[in-house]
Amino acid sequence: MGIELSPLSSPVGADPGTVVVDLAGAESLLGTPQQIGRGLQECAEECGFIAKVGVATNPDTALYAAIGMDGIGVIAPGKESVCLSRLPIEVLNPDAGILDVLDSWGIRDFGALAALPPISLVERLGQQGLILQRLARGEVQREIVPCEPPLSIQECIELEEAIDLLEPLAFVLNRLLEQATARLRARSLATDVIHVTLELEVHHDRQLKGSPCASVREPYKSNLKLPVPTQDSKLLLKLLQLNLAQHPPKAPVKKILLVAEPALLRHTQTGLFEPLAPEPGQLEITLSRLKAVVGEKDAEGRLRIGAPEVLDSHAPDDFQVRPFRSSEPVTIHECLPSPQLALRIFRPPLSARVEVRQAVPAEVVFNGGKGKVLTAAGPWRSNGRWWNRRDQWEREEWDVTLGGDTVAGFYRIFRDSLSGQWFVEGMYD
Repeated sequence: MGIELSPLSSPVGADPGTVVVDLAGAESLLGTPQQIGRGLQECAEECGFIAKVGVATNPDTALYAAIGMDGIGVIAPGKESVCLSRLPIEVLNPDAGILDVLDSWGIRDFGALAALPPISLVERLGQQGLILQRLARGEVQREIVPCEPPLSIQECIELEEAIDLLEPLAFVLNRLLEQATARLRARSLATDVIHVTLELEVHHDRQLKGSPCASVREPYKSNLKLPVPTQDSKLLLKLLQLNLAQHPPKAPVKKILLVAEPALLRHTQTGLFEPLAPEPGQLEITLSRLKAVVGEKDAEGRLRIGAPEVLDSHAPDDFQVRPFRSSEPVTIHECLPSPQLALRIFRPPLSARVEVRQAVPAEVVFNGGKGKVLTAAGPWRSNGRWWNRRDQWEREEWDVTLGGDTVAGFYRIFRDSLSGQWFVEGMYD
């Protein structure tokens, strides 16, 4: 059975929606096809739609009968080609090029298209022309694949009294998380993304228009992303507590909406006596606690917790920190011979005062000590990002050997050519 729906306020055929229903074996319960179609039309009218119903042995024929025939179009088995013959060719919704060719041939309806010789039609229009002809004859048989809406795990609660403390808020969140994880376990699913939206209480009589407190009207949103899907509500609660403690809402909470995105469970191989890797949930809690202590980002906007990654850039010491991802494959590189010297980088580089004689550094003063340059190699000049004045850099580097009581050793120093300031970048071990 095919159904075409149109709003009552619009003419029939404007902004249509279609529904295909398999009613095989339902006659004994719901009556004849005419009675079923009439019942569907009455239900659609109650919902504000006009329904045109077609009944046939295959979904395409039923749909064309609903679109092109008046009332409830019932097509008996074996009569598909005859009943569809009067429908205009536009009902098939062919491509504009094919429609122009058919119009030039004088093909105006289903019957004329069905009467054409199939071989000649394929020679001129290809397989698309043959498919259109089979649809016009009502010969296309295909199974109806049910379309299931995406699974949405949502839990919501509106509180009688607003909550302004973290402990009672965690108690309510625990209840919502237990309900959400129970629904996931019933479907053998887990979650790795949690979205929490908190509607905050607003006292209009206490807040002046344009005051800084006006921002509390916006709902508070917190997102939790896990590297591995889990069904453990206690683990999710602990992570949300740490996140809320680090970024607390600015007003009491009156409504909570929790959304868990479903994900497949991941099964890992364990060892015989001990796990082969840290438990992902406990590791995520440890990382969240570290973020609360040292902060999420540094002064340059880089993450503080994660895996360092060298950027594809010529800028010295150019790197970023990306979050840990357990799904990434681990690449094992061949071990190379260790170098004779290793440069220990100072972050940030140490400010220094350098005395230059005959264009070569002679003395270096930094970190409360003074060293005489015994040997110097350089300079090595480099620059980059000249197209962006804010990120532009230009420097000349020297490798020097310093002698002295407190700063003796091998160092790398450089001069920032844009500011003229000297720095000690690192020490060779």
